[in-house]
Amino acid sequence: MKLTAFLADKCLLLLLHLICLALLSAFLHITGYPAANITLICIFWLLILTVWLFLTFRGRRNYYKEAFHILENTDKPWLLGEMLPDSFFLEDKLHREMLCRSNRAALEKIRLSEDTQREYREYLESWVHEIKAPISTIALLCENGKTADIPNAQQTQVPAPNMPDFLQTQELRSYEDISLDRITSVMNRIFRDIRLENRKIENYVDMVLYHARSEEVYKDYLIKETDLQEMIYEALEKERLLFIKSHVRAEVSCHETVYTDKKWCVFILSQLILNSIKYRAEMPLLRFYTSRGNNQITLTIEDNGKGIPAEDLPRIFEKGFTGRNGRSQEKATGMGLYLCKKLCGKLGISLSAQSECGKGTWMLLTFPVSSYITEVSPQAPSFE
Repeated sequence: MKLTAFLADKCLLLLLHLICLALLSAFLHITGYPAANITLICIFWLLILTVWLFLTFRGRRNYYKEAFHILENTDKPWLLGEMLPDSFFLEDKLHREMLCRSNRAALEKIRLSEDTQREYREYLESWVHEIKAPISTIALLCENGKTADIPNAQQTQVPAPNMPDFLQTQELRSYEDISLDRITSVMNRIFRDIRLENRKIENYVDMVLYHARSEEVYKDYLIKETDLQEMIYEALEKERLLFIKSHVRAEVSCHETVYTDKKWCVFILSQLILNSIKYRAEMPLLRFYTSRGNNQITLTIEDNGKGIPAEDLPRIFEKGFTGRNGRSQEKATGMGLYLCKKLCGKLGISLSAQSECGKGTWMLLTFPVSSYITEVSPQAPSFE
């Protein structure tokens, strides 16, 4: 800190002192006070002012010198507010408090950013692990399809020891049973399995994309009136192959419309459907129905599966939580419901769950109903 800069900063204070000194001298002169005494008072005043300015300058210079020294020699400059030397000046205390608050806010922002990056990294690692399974299955199916040695039907009836597992069906246990129709049937099932594994890959890719966009949903969503039944049918169609393979029946009774983003909601419904099928019963059934009340529409997805244990139910929407049922499933990651809950929160939809072991689970999607939106005239307003 330079003396000239310090004096320039105190110029208003110096000017005020000079004006006060001049007024005091004039007043004393008018009242008949001796000139020598007035001069002595002025000298004493200026001397005290000079000493005060010198001591203040010295203290300020030493304070900022030490502060800059700390800043230049620390490896954690963002903690400067915590390391500043003590000061008797209120201004320094206020500056220090502001620095501390600013630093804490910056550190919190950095921590959140690091948590987000770690979450993305963990999710991508989980996604890579999950997507390897269907890719490996498809590769194995294709390789077995190429290497399968399906002999001529006129050969002797001998078991086929090298026949791939996916061809070891009741129809193809022996060479003499092989016919074009049966081979076609087996290959159709193989292709169906390949399409099913490919759908799994698409689902994992969708999960990663929606997870990446979940922080900035507003950039990708389009809120408009959406028919719930149409939205459910679209989600069911996406998982059609899995429904056929798992022998799942679905009953849909939804005649409501809501204002939401259809694309995002179809993804959420698909995840909830996949979760229900994963933990299905022997005769799986999915029911979709709605109810209205308290300015809201609730879509219920009911299944008759295993149900969720009571101790796991409060935590099913936590990231990475699999619970007792999930631990019995090698492919459970605990990310599906977590992502659904996160996306619902971004869209203003409430997602909750009810369950009873041995009876099933009820997933409830609650959509808010705006009286302004639902009661407004369909005709566009005119502005004249």
